[in-house]
Amino acid sequence: MTGPRTPAPGRLPPVDEAHLDDERRAVIQQVAAGRGRIPTPYRVWVASPALARRLHPLGQYLAGLTSLTKPEAEIVILSAARRWGGDYVLAVHAREADDAGLDASVVAAIAAGHAAEPADPRQRAVADMMAALGSDSTPPDGIFDAAVAMLGHGGVAEALALAGYFTAVALAMKMYAVPLPAE
Repeated sequence: MTGPRTPAPGRLPPVDEAHLDDERRAVIQQVAAGRGRIPTPYRVWVASPALARRLHPLGQYLAGLTSLTKPEAEIVILSAARRWGGDYVLAVHAREADDAGLDASVVAAIAAGHAAEPADPRQRAVADMMAALGSDSTPPDGIFDAAVAMLGHGGVAEALALAGYFTAVALAMKMYAVPLPAE
């Protein structure tokens, strides 16, 4: 992580439901239902209500309905955030990873851009896959084979979709200069 930053004024305006059109209001209500809040990326995505409406069920699925364990998912999320300089996502998900029981050395390695070496074989396959995907070349057969052996093709697909979703989150937070959350 590169540290705190000051957001440009007005980049991420608050969602004022009183001034939303019906389509945006419906999306915000759908997203906030059950959460009691509007997750920060949706403050960006609501500018395109059709996009926000479609990302919402995908985000719900990826948040806990995949075959990935929570620590495995956090490795994917942290790796995607690191790849795109998503300091906000790194900060939020470093805490989530800790809560999920992911070893602090794994979190620190990913955040620093170093190879993570989890002891758990599935977590290791996820970390190796994500590190290989962060390079400019196709992941080697050994990394691909280990990922499929550990996660199955379905788990690999879910990890890739999770990485893509959190790439979008990281880029939105970066583009809108969202300040790092308070500790």
